[in-house]
Amino acid sequence: MTKDTAHELGLLAMQSLPRELYVRQETMPAGHFFPPHRHDWHQLLYAVSGVLVVDLIGERYFIPPEQAIWLPRGCQHSVYTEYGAELKSLYLEADYQGLTSEKATVLQVTPLFRELILTAAAFAVEYPIQGYENDLIQLLLQTLERLERNDRYLPWPVSADLISLCNGLYEQSDSSATSEQLAAELAVSLRTLDRRFRRETGMSVKQWRLQLRLMQAIELLNTGQSITAIALELGYSSPSPFIYMFREQFGVSPAQYRKQK
Repeated sequence: MTKDTAHELGLLAMQSLPRELYVRQETMPAGHFFPPHRHDWHQLLYAVSGVLVVDLIGERYFIPPEQAIWLPRGCQHSVYTEYGAELKSLYLEADYQGLTSEKATVLQVTPLFRELILTAAAFAVEYPIQGYENDLIQLLLQTLERLERNDRYLPWPVSADLISLCNGLYEQSDSSATSEQLAAELAVSLRTLDRRFRRETGMSVKQWRLQLRLMQAIELLNTGQSITAIALELGYSSPSPFIYMFREQFGVSPAQYRKQK
C-alpha cells in the first residue's frame, strides 16, 4: 500500500493499520470540522500549529501545539479548529498497552517527542520493520509512555438546555451576561442553575466560564492577534484584568506564554 493509496482509502474503510504505528498528516483550514466518529485503534491527536477543539461526550478539550490528546480505542470524538491547524494523527494498534488510560488524556509534548512525530510523519506508510524507521518508531512509543499528563479540560453538560447555554457562551466569548441573567434565560433561579450545572460539570457557572475563557485565551494566543485584541474579544474592558487572570491561572503572562511556545 502506498502513502497515496492509504490516503485515498480513508481510515474509516481500513480494516487494520498498515504498521504498528501509522502517522497521518493533513492541513485543517479555518473552521474545519470532523463530525463525531470512533476508531478500532488508539489515536493521538497533535497539532504542530493551531489549536484543536476536541469534543467528547460531556467534555471539551482545547489542544494547543505544546499538548496532544490520547483517545483510546472506541472513544467517540469530533475535532474542530477555529483558525486552522497542521494536524498529525498517530494511530496505534488496539493491543498497544504503553498508556493504560481508558479515557481521553491530555499529554504535554516535549521538544524530543515533537521532532520524533515530525520525522515519523515523513515515513512511507509501509515503512521497513527493520532498521532506522522502526527504531525511531520504537523510541517514539517509549517516549509517549513517559509524557506528563495534564488534567485541564472543559467539562460539558449533558442536558439539552445547558448544552445550548454553553454553546452560546462558547460562540459569544465576549458575553457580559451575568449568572442571574443566564438563569433567567432558562426560566430558573440562580440557585437551581448552579445546582444543575455543578451536578453535570462539577463546576459552578462562574468557574466554568473562567475555564472557558482560559481555554479560549490559549486558542487565541496561538494566532497572531495582539494581547489587547484578545482581551477585548474575550470580553475584558482592557488588557490588564485579562493579563492578571491569565497569570493567576498559568503562572506566566500571556506574552510570556506566547514566547515559550
